[in-house]
Parts: sequence; C-alpha cells; structure tokens
Amino acid sequence: MKNFCIPYCTLIICTLTLLYSMYVAFDVTGNILGNVKIIQLETYGGVTFSHLRNRELWRLFASQLVHSKQIHMLYNVMSLALLGIFLERHIHVVKFFLLWFIAGTVGTLVSTLFVEPPWNLGTGASQAVLGIAAFGLVLSLKGINSSNWLRVTLCFSMIPAFALDFIFAGHPKPGHITGALIGALAGVICSKKGDKQLDI
Repeated sequence: MKNFCIPYCTLIICTLTLLYSMYVAFDVTGNILGNVKIIQLETYGGVTFSHLRNRELWRLFASQLVHSKQIHMLYNVMSLALLGIFLERHIHVVKFFLLWFIAGTVGTLVSTLFVEPPWNLGTGASQAVLGIAAFGLVLSLKGINSSNWLRVTLCFSMIPAFALDFIFAGHPKPGHITGALIGALAGVICSKKGDKQLDI
C-alpha cells in the first residue's frame, strides 16, 4: 500500500466510541463489557425526535458512540477502523467525519421511526459504519480503490450486519439501508471527481 496516510479521524472516532461505550456500560452494570438495556441509554445520549425538539443536539453525536451490547460495539469499532485505513485518504479528515456523522445521524433517526416507545431510542454506530462501507463499495466497484484487502474489509463490515438483520427482523433495518444509501451517494460523488492521485 503506497502513500499510507494516518487515518486521524478514524482513530479519534474509534477511541471515543470505545471509551464512552465502555464508560456507560461500567456506570450502569459495573462491567466495561456489560450489556445495557436500550431504555437505560437515554441518559447517556440515546436519541429520538422528541429530544431534538427539545434542542438536545448533543445526542446526535453521543448516540453514535454509545451501545447497548458491547460485543456489537467492538465489532463496529473494528469495522470502522479497518474501513478508515483504506478510505479516509480519499476524502480527507473533515469530509470523512461528515460522512460518518451524516450517515450515522440520519440512519439513526430513521431507525427510531420503526420501533415503539420507549424502545425507540436511536443508538449505536452501525448506520455510520454501513455508510462508510457503502462509500468504499462504490469506490471499489469504480476501480478507484482496487485493494483486495478493502474488499475483504467490506465483506467483514457489511455481510454480518445485514445477515443479522434478516435473522432477527426478516429484512434489512431501515436505518441500516438509509446509512448505506447516504454512503453510496457520497461514493458516487467522489468517484465522479476522478481524483486519481488518491488511488492506491
């Protein structure tokens, strides 16, 4: 892999997710890897449209860091870390953060529309991770990043997420689809620029 760039944004997001999610788990359960009931996450950043109407905008960020199940959190962090190594260089730090934040925020909010209160709290990084993965999938299909390792990473980050959707819900979750569509759109926009010096 030539012209390796340190994925600063990825490292920061992954570190914050690990620290905050484990802090919440410890605060609630006494165990940094303890599972937390979804309704218990409201205090720590779980988001609904009602919170936004109350101008609690901090939840848009915090909701993507906090997780109910810590094994799920570790999977999301690992997926994002691997994706960021290959993809952050293509759109640089600020745009990478915006892609993560927008795909995650919109996907999370959409997910709250399909769950009955009080279980409709939006939490977790899956929507953002699938947004980044869909961005990478487009770049891979367009030949902008032809790394075989990226393809393996895409399989690792996308197949289990959607497989679990089918197993537990019988269909892809709307929030996951929304995040992935936003990422794919960003990939199409980036690929049209034809920025060949970013290729690896």
